[in-house]
Amino acid sequence: MNDHLLALQRAYADLIIRSGVNLQPGQGVAIRAELGHREFVRILAAAAYDAGARHVEVLWVDPLVNKVRFQHVQPEYLGFLPEFEVARANEFLDEGWARVALTGDEYPDALEDVPPALLREYQQSWYKKLGFFQQRMMNNEIAWCVAGVPMTPWAQKVFPDLDAAAATEQLWEMVLRVCRADQPDPNAAWQQHDANLKKVVAFLHRHQVRAVRFLDQRPGPDGNAATDLTLGLTDRPNWISGSSHSAAGVPFFANIPTEEAFCTPHRARADGWVRTSKPGFPFQRELLGAWFRFEQGEVVEWQAEKGQEVLDELFQVPGARRLGEVALVDVRSPINQSGRIFHNTLFDENAVCHIAFGRAYPEGIQGGSKLSAEELDALGLNTSDIHIDLMIGTDTMQVIGTCADGSEVTIMEDGKFVDAVLD
Repeated sequence: MNDHLLALQRAYADLIIRSGVNLQPGQGVAIRAELGHREFVRILAAAAYDAGARHVEVLWVDPLVNKVRFQHVQPEYLGFLPEFEVARANEFLDEGWARVALTGDEYPDALEDVPPALLREYQQSWYKKLGFFQQRMMNNEIAWCVAGVPMTPWAQKVFPDLDAAAATEQLWEMVLRVCRADQPDPNAAWQQHDANLKKVVAFLHRHQVRAVRFLDQRPGPDGNAATDLTLGLTDRPNWISGSSHSAAGVPFFANIPTEEAFCTPHRARADGWVRTSKPGFPFQRELLGAWFRFEQGEVVEWQAEKGQEVLDELFQVPGARRLGEVALVDVRSPINQSGRIFHNTLFDENAVCHIAFGRAYPEGIQGGSKLSAEELDALGLNTSDIHIDLMIGTDTMQVIGTCADGSEVTIMEDGKFVDAVLD
């Protein structure tokens, strides 16, 4: 590894620790990572201890061991999870640990031949035991951050025309650039980026947007508009972008990178149809060319060029046929402007507009983090064991907002925020 790249990786690690989770002196941090991430994890651990971490706990994942489990475990034990996992999760929450999750597959196709039904069964069993941690983290009770670490097999998916070494170096350069880790002061650059993203939220709140219509009049295979989907929000919508705050009042960035302004739709207010514009990865299986039709919030028809069987399994999960997130992303985002498909949801969802099936964020409702489950349900929050992001934005997409008084306001033209949004 050359010295310049190592210096940038250290700056990236510092960004994740000081701006991503905004680690406080004496705080513990848990890092979820694949074995292939070990070199960067060491850099990240050093950054955490330099920031005053009390302890760094690494939660290692080996996709090939996971595959072995699916292939060889007795069916009655597929969903088993030891109680010490639950105890550890409770300790992280009770003591206010920060949580970093690293993404970037060393074995991107490890689960490709695992039956989707097994993946669904395992996911649901896991959520029954540890779903409370996911729910409380998504409710921002602790600071958390998801960030990417390039791996050679992932890099060769992004740059199939390059050899392994060149592809890996190129992906590192791209990740560091779109995450602004190559700036003279990455943490200051993120504060400015946060301020720019907040302009979008201010516009949406100022105009009291209560529904968004995604309209892409480019003809689809059936001759109709490729997308014409209207999503109604809850009666107390809260648009979010950039930084959030933990229960302790600490600002943090849940995603590095992030380019989105998102909100929580009402689970019964989706009508129309939509086509995906980039690959998705439900249950870690590739999904291409998907199409969905909604009635009163629920998917009633779906099809895909690749991954039909994955969708069929996905929509057997309770709550998965309804939406938990709607996000606006300008096609001029650095990720989309790279001209590459990242084959990674963290990056591709920050390239263009997207929606998410399943579990919703309470944060997307005004005061949602302080409401009970019953109060959130009454406001239309969707609940599910899963949260699957799928990208729908294009450079021919128009987004129109319906305001509280019934008037309409243009938010995007040709996939770009109109000037009034960014003023």
